[in-house]
Amino acid sequence: MRVVVSLSVAATSLAAVVSYFLLIRRRRRQRPVRVVIVFSGKRKSGKDFCSDALLARFAHGLAEIGRLSGPLKHAYASEHGLDYGELLAATDYKERYRRDMISWGEERRTADPGYFASLVLAAARAPILIVSDARRATDVAFFKERVPTVISVRVVACTPSAMLLLLLLRSRYAASLRSDETRGARGWHFVEGIDDAESECGLDGYQGWDFVVVNEPDRKAKTDAMLAAIVREASVGCYY
Repeated sequence: MRVVVSLSVAATSLAAVVSYFLLIRRRRRQRPVRVVIVFSGKRKSGKDFCSDALLARFAHGLAEIGRLSGPLKHAYASEHGLDYGELLAATDYKERYRRDMISWGEERRTADPGYFASLVLAAARAPILIVSDARRATDVAFFKERVPTVISVRVVACTPSAMLLLLLLRSRYAASLRSDETRGARGWHFVEGIDDAESECGLDGYQGWDFVVVNEPDRKAKTDAMLAAIVREASVGCYY
């Protein structure tokens, strides 16, 4: 009788353990994202380049890139009969519609600040989501309210002296001291209504960056070291 009872208790305990792990697995499937790495930066600062370089450092399937502009451009293209693929690429086609697309997106964000971020998060399937194009404090806040670990990264292209002021003053003025030489070499030029819009300036005064990456040609080694540090922090958060 004692053996039968022991076996029954053991079976019950085993069933409870199995049920627990199945529940955890189900919850992870329902909400797989454990870490969000939020990148921000001016046009041609290299935030997409850094996001891609970071993704390449993770094991296959552990991370993925989500772009807030993705669902925005998809909805905008559908509504206006445009080529969605061309809007995603860095082409003159996208630049032709950029100003109107920004205004259109602002109207949606005014109604619901987390609308596009919620679509990106819902579509994510990997434990680590790299958001390559945050543009407002509400974007960062959205993920911090919903994901256990959020790592914020600002990508800048600036001279060492401007970078020092950026770190010391941590203000909109310091952020404006960036060097335009590097971005200009990458094809950037100031466009009124775009480069002075909230979509470009909304995070200039943000002070909560976990990492600031100076994406200059002569700082590749330091950029690589910083990306490696981000990977380490994300890996800890992923399995926490």
